[in-house]
Amino acid sequence: MRNLAMVAVMLVSMGLPAGSAAAAAGDYWVVGGDQTGRRLIAFDPAVADWNSSAAVKWTWQPSVSPGRFTTDEVSAFGLIADFKLRDRPAGGQSVVVAAGGDRGIATIVSYPAGVRQWARILPGNLHAAELLPDGNIAVAASTGGWVRVYASSQGPDAGTYGEFPLTDAHAALWDPAIRRLWVIGQDATSKQPILTALAVEGTPARPALREDTQRRVALPAGGGHDVYAHATDQGKLWLSTGSAAYLYDKGAKAFTAAPAGANRGAVKSIGSQPSGQIVQTRADAAKTPPGSCTASTWCTDTVDFFQPSMTRRRTGAAFYKARVWSPYYGVADRSLRGTVWDRTRDSSGAWEVNAAEVDDNGGISGVAVAALPDGGLHVLTVVPGSGVWDRGRSAAGVWDEHSVKIDANGDVSGVSAAALPDGTLHVQTVVPGAGVWDRARSAAGTWATSATKIDENGQISGVSAAALPDGTLHVQTVVPGAGVWDRTRNAAGAWGGSAKIDANGSVTAISAASLPDGTVQVQSAVPGSGVWNLARAANGAWDASPVRIDANGSVTALSAAALPDGTVHVQTVVPGSGVWNRSRGAAGAWAGSATKIDANGSVLDASAAGLRDGALHLITLPDLA
Repeated sequence: MRNLAMVAVMLVSMGLPAGSAAAAAGDYWVVGGDQTGRRLIAFDPAVADWNSSAAVKWTWQPSVSPGRFTTDEVSAFGLIADFKLRDRPAGGQSVVVAAGGDRGIATIVSYPAGVRQWARILPGNLHAAELLPDGNIAVAASTGGWVRVYASSQGPDAGTYGEFPLTDAHAALWDPAIRRLWVIGQDATSKQPILTALAVEGTPARPALREDTQRRVALPAGGGHDVYAHATDQGKLWLSTGSAAYLYDKGAKAFTAAPAGANRGAVKSIGSQPSGQIVQTRADAAKTPPGSCTASTWCTDTVDFFQPSMTRRRTGAAFYKARVWSPYYGVADRSLRGTVWDRTRDSSGAWEVNAAEVDDNGGISGVAVAALPDGGLHVLTVVPGSGVWDRGRSAAGVWDEHSVKIDANGDVSGVSAAALPDGTLHVQTVVPGAGVWDRARSAAGTWATSATKIDENGQISGVSAAALPDGTLHVQTVVPGAGVWDRTRNAAGAWGGSAKIDANGSVTAISAASLPDGTVQVQSAVPGSGVWNLARAANGAWDASPVRIDANGSVTALSAAALPDGTVHVQTVVPGSGVWNRSRGAAGAWAGSATKIDANGSVLDASAAGLRDGALHLITLPDLA
């Protein structure tokens, strides 16, 4: 312990992240919100005496200078309710803080400097705050009866917000595994205490909130208070109510008592270290005998630890919560992963009731599928850290026993695929910071040993592809803030330059399909707006503007496939709801409504391909969490 404390001091002097020091290998500092001193204090739990200077590693409170807060904002910083350390999307780290009372403040400050990045004085007794991956802040207000997401990514004083009404709102924890914001409150009608999850929709500039009702569960006791990530188990959450503390299993929707003596009443905060040690604050007034903090019924001057057990006391302090000072939302912020499934629509138009598992590798993050002229299918999967893999399905319907790695680049973030009339298959991969690459498989089944870079833009976030009957290939790319671009490979194999076909910089997902008449249909998802379709005529002319084909602004992923009869089918992924299919007739008319073809609300990605016999295969990637 003594050596680790010395290492902590060395890290600070070297300018390394202060949260990296710990009491056990891999553990973090613990930060308490001290109401007495109106400040946050980071302690090294390896130091037994928290009254000593050796234990204190960082402190912060708002200031006019050098913190750049207004005098009103400094005055509003009173009842320190919540605080979390997070990595910033653009680099660096920030601390998000909520201070309650009738007139409190929510703020984001740089770490470790503590300079104001965003702040707002708010009523409603703020109880929790969270920094979302897009740079926006989520805030829960207990007496205000709401959870809001403010557009803090848009500027230091941005006031636009999306709101979800929630009686007695407590807790706000982003869960990257399911892309949801966990909150605690009460059902407005029944007054039943609940744990539920909110989908954050809209755009960063105009956020919106929607309850994912499939995640809602009744709490086993009233007074829901804190929710925090488990440090080593992605499937579990720490949770406290007025009378008990629990572990919550997200998959089973089951509550079990917190272990090792940590199941107690009046627990105001609970979390755990990577070593497994539990970190908890409990109001001194609820202890037997009562503790030393008498400033309120909810304060304590002690942080309790379990597995192994120990206590750390700061004389005169009034802690409400204490946080493990980790920048992660969960277990090192595991990215979304799943397994691959295939669902078929036969030539008569009937969808299979059940999908069939194609690949049980639970580490897959993206999929693409393409149909060959001979009736075969190829499913491409992205496995982060490993590369891109291909699994084939013969025209007779038999899947290959194993996948084959076709690209060893573990940084690939997106994939698309299209097959040409001559039987060759082209696979496009997005490599963040490096651009888009194309790798070909010959009609004889041989993959090229190397890929060809077809786009230098390292900002590309999405890709789709469509092959035309004349042997040309079209690849579409999404450039955040700039729009959608199309690049063509002619029948002779030469790639041309790219052309902007859609100037909407808010597009987040794309898909494309080519029709037998030589036209191309490109679909784009715009958060808060819906799904739009842009057509390219057989003569090469793109429509002047896209047409909205779906008003659902919650769509996160798209796929599309054309059938030999000239119809187009577009699939939309709606988190928490499932996958929907909308068709376009051969005459060009879109169906007025979509049909739900998969009720699995955890689908992350989808890709579709149409066969010459009129069947359509939809490949989906449900999340394992």
